[in-house]
Parts: sequence; structure tokens; C-alpha cells
Amino acid sequence: MGLDKWLEPEDDVKKKNKKTQYLIQAKKSKSEDSQKEILGKQGIKLTKYTLVCPNTKCKYQKTIMKKQLNEIDRKCPRCNKEMKIK
Repeated sequence: MGLDKWLEPEDDVKKKNKKTQYLIQAKKSKSEDSQKEILGKQGIKLTKYTLVCPNTKCKYQKTIMKKQLNEIDRKCPRCNKEMKIK
């Protein structure tokens, strides 16, 4: 009865190794699939907008990457004035 309780049977060790190998292969295949999907998609054309508040006291600025700006984007969150596009 010496070391039997501390040593795992060989079958359990082999099962654990198989499970870890399967998990590693599954992770690799998912990452490869996601990379293929990213490369397969056509690039979305985004435009970088720099918005500046015309109010001299406010001086709020923000940069947005979008296809098109909404009216909500063009309003200053501090003073609610229309922002200028640079």
C-alpha cells in the first residue's frame, strides 16, 4: 500500500494527455479560421474625422473613425453646439 495512493494509473495519465492535445488542436483551428475570415473579408473603408467645438470656452475635441457622421456625433457633449470638422 506504499505509494499506490500517490501514483496515478497510466490510463488516467494517457487520457489527460489526449484531452490536452485535443484542446490545443481545437484552439489552433479556431484561430486559423478567424484569421482566414479576416483576410477573406473586404476592407471596410473608414474615414477619420477630427471634430472641434467652436466655443472658445469649451475647447472640446474628439476623433472618430466612421463611414459617415451622424448628427449625434456632430454635437458637442459639453455645450451642445455644432462641432467643426477638420
